[in-house]
Amino acid sequence: MKNKLPKIITASTIAGALGAASLFLHAFAQEPPQAIRTMTIVPPAVEYSLAPGDKKEGVMKVINDGNELLTFTAMVRDYVVSDNHGTPQILAPNDLSVKRSAAAWLGVTPSTFTILPHQKQELNYFLQVPLDAAPGGHYAAVIYEPTQTIPVEGTGTGVQTQIGTLFYLGVKGPITEAANAVMSAKGFSEYGPVKVQTEIFNNGDLHIKPKGEITVTNIFGQRTILPLEEHNIFPEKSFLNENSFGTKFMLGRYTARLSATYGRDNNLPLVAVVSFIVFPWKIATVITLIVIILVLLFIMRERKKKKTSPASGSETTSTQ
Repeated sequence: MKNKLPKIITASTIAGALGAASLFLHAFAQEPPQAIRTMTIVPPAVEYSLAPGDKKEGVMKVINDGNELLTFTAMVRDYVVSDNHGTPQILAPNDLSVKRSAAAWLGVTPSTFTILPHQKQELNYFLQVPLDAAPGGHYAAVIYEPTQTIPVEGTGTGVQTQIGTLFYLGVKGPITEAANAVMSAKGFSEYGPVKVQTEIFNNGDLHIKPKGEITVTNIFGQRTILPLEEHNIFPEKSFLNENSFGTKFMLGRYTARLSATYGRDNNLPLVAVVSFIVFPWKIATVITLIVIILVLLFIMRERKKKKTSPASGSETTSTQ
């Protein structure tokens, strides 16, 4: 026994030491968490209504909110909207028809810059509309691209893996202003809430930003106002607005109506309507069955009373 005890102690001590060393090496081998760079873009969007030949100048700011030095390259690109959620898609140089392009009209300085932590960089932009520019919407973006691959968090207009400022330019002149809206909702639901979708299609030559609201009315005339998100809608594109209406338990027919305006002077009407029904039929079926059973029990009870009443009356007469 005296010889075994030291062996046991030695073995357990070695095992503990190896375990501690393993944990130490594992912790030492782990890479430190990658720092998140944060930045703020001011402004995230610029909008002008200009005549052919007009010039504009302005200042943009890039603020480094993080603790690390950041270096960026600023470039001007055309962009389009690729879906009905307003997501901008940056295009390669000369990859957009002249009808919508504005990248060649815009310049920015400096083109490369480095920002210290918690500092800002001002950039100047210069904009000139050509004399032969076609009336309608033209679009470009100033993109800030990091010289190294880094994760970025912050404010600004997110463009895929890049961040930048979007330019919405309306060239004055004769244009077509046209739009329509389509509302949709599930026709019949057992329970709420109900998703009400409003898709606005821009059929004109200039981006639009409809303003208005959606009113939902129930069978008693009570009204609920739902917001309509204000968002620039690219020409020949649409934007989908989604609202959640009501609670779990709802009953009856509801009508949702869009009332909005759009256009250069915001005076063109935009209307749409959709109706839907919410009826908890399972609960209603159970309640109906319970009522029917109670009514049947009541009827059976009343019939039983009528049958027993004459018998008791005849016994009383015979006794007299």
